Amino acid sequence: MLEAMSLRHAQWALLAAMAGCAADDGKDSESAIELPLISPPVRAATPAGLQVPSARVYEGFAEPVLRASELRERFFSGSGPTDVMRILGEIDLRLAEVNSADRHPACVDLPPVPYTITPAGHDVELVAQCYRRFTSSMSEVAFLQFGVRDGKTSLYIAIGAARLAALIAPIAGSTDHVVDAWYGVGYNNATGCGSTGTFDDCSYALTELHANPATRGLEMAVAGVGVGFCGVQFASDGTELHGVGSSDMGSSCNERATLCVSSADLEMPAMCTSPAPYLMPAIGRRAGAGAHVFGASRYPDAPNITLDGTTSDSLYFGPKAPTPGAGDFDAAAP
Repeated sequence: MLEAMSLRHAQWALLAAMAGCAADDGKDSESAIELPLISPPVRAATPAGLQVPSARVYEGFAEPVLRASELRERFFSGSGPTDVMRILGEIDLRLAEVNSADRHPACVDLPPVPYTITPAGHDVELVAQCYRRFTSSMSEVAFLQFGVRDGKTSLYIAIGAARLAALIAPIAGSTDHVVDAWYGVGYNNATGCGSTGTFDDCSYALTELHANPATRGLEMAVAGVGVGFCGVQFASDGTELHGVGSSDMGSSCNERATLCVSSADLEMPAMCTSPAPYLMPAIGRRAGAGAHVFGASRYPDAPNITLDGTTSDSLYFGPKAPTPGAGDFDAAAP
């Protein structure tokens, strides 16, 4: 999923220039850009127990129980349509292409233009300065845009089966970053997988993610069909892994269940604190149907994600085209 790539001090000065701030270290602001990658800080914040399979995993002593092994298999197995690091690694490939251009496009000197995304119905403001199209077809949503304001990099990318928005903030005194991301999978299900030509024949889901390598904090909330959970949320502080959610039975969803285990190996119950360290809004799917009927999540108390395969459902939280005012990254130099 790509090895870690970090920004040097001179590159932070460039990012400040991109945000409209004057660099104060005398470095050349016309040097090539280097966007921070997403997967390295997320990997660094991911609990060891979710990264390395073990022979035995603690699953609790009573039902209902949320299974830690299921979280690992669904989201950290190393393969599959909902594997976090696979998805982020593919996004990083596109960011690496921008970085490898090794030039200073005119768009990075444009003022950052704000725009709003609405994952799970709440507003998040990002900015855009540059965009890059991945296809010549104006009707296909396939582009990347990015911008920097106040030292934070905003990113939105739509291509193939996934769309992702992220806000990537540098950690003071470090070359690492805090990542807040929102992404959906399954946008090309009707033509790219399954046999029914519908959105719900394969994994179709929305994910919220927060990762802070400095605190070893990782949190995710996921809701969808074909991902094992109607709605689930889990968070780790590097010591304990807490989880709560409603597992998917297809046409119905199981009762709310919880877990708390050791972040290191998932094998033994942790001495759990209360409350669990959740920061993000909980998400869960509403009842719906495509080729299949699927029930409403039992977590959270009021399901809040609509999945119907249309461009107005909850997976379509971002722009359909580059934000007006952003410049073409690939435009020829004047």
